[in-house]
Amino acid sequence: MPRRTTPNALALAVGRRIRALREEASLTLEQLAYTSELGSKGHLSNLERGLVMPTVATLKVIADRLDLLVADLVTDPRDGDRAKLIELTRGLPRGALRKLVKELTAAKRK
Repeated sequence: MPRRTTPNALALAVGRRIRALREEASLTLEQLAYTSELGSKGHLSNLERGLVMPTVATLKVIADRLDLLVADLVTDPRDGDRAKLIELTRGLPRGALRKLVKELTAAKRK
């Protein structure tokens, strides 16, 4: 599929999120591209600029390299409370996350 010349809105939102998380991990475009098996920093650059619509497989490769879930790549915390919750749980230690899941599960049963 040919590369777009203008960004797709959804692809751009995902690309910006990937860029933010890549920078948070202190990785350059080149480091992420080559250590994630994407192999092409040009492709990753186009993805971050919204010129390429990422496949689920590509998102999984990037998420694995950043030690994240695919959900973290496609959820913008500015999109509401549920998205904020996903963002807030991203950095929680396992024990705190387990406790939160237990509390939310109990609350849902009520």
